[in-house]
Amino acid sequence: MTLLAGVGLATTGAAPPEKEAMLHAFDRVLTAMAYAGAGLAVFAIVWAGFVLMAEGGEERGGGRAKAAVVLAVVGLVLVLSAKGVAALLKHGVLPSLPTP
Repeated sequence: MTLLAGVGLATTGAAPPEKEAMLHAFDRVLTAMAYAGAGLAVFAIVWAGFVLMAEGGEERGGGRAKAAVVLAVVGLVLVLSAKGVAALLKHGVLPSLPTP
């Protein structure tokens, strides 16, 4: 009986209220993570600026500062790509994985 109900949901496109509530909660968590990631990335880039000023004219050429900026940008891209993939899955652009 549950198999038939699942087929009916798949063909009509309707989602049960529990699924919609879970998707909404997941979207809110990802949005909060995106805001937190953006704030941390800004903080890391500002910190890298202070590190670059503190190093001054050393021969390394700001290696620690450059690494901090690169890591901040990579982290921000990862957080935002998670939000993007979730949006693509929600709108059906990417097929979702089958659930057991």
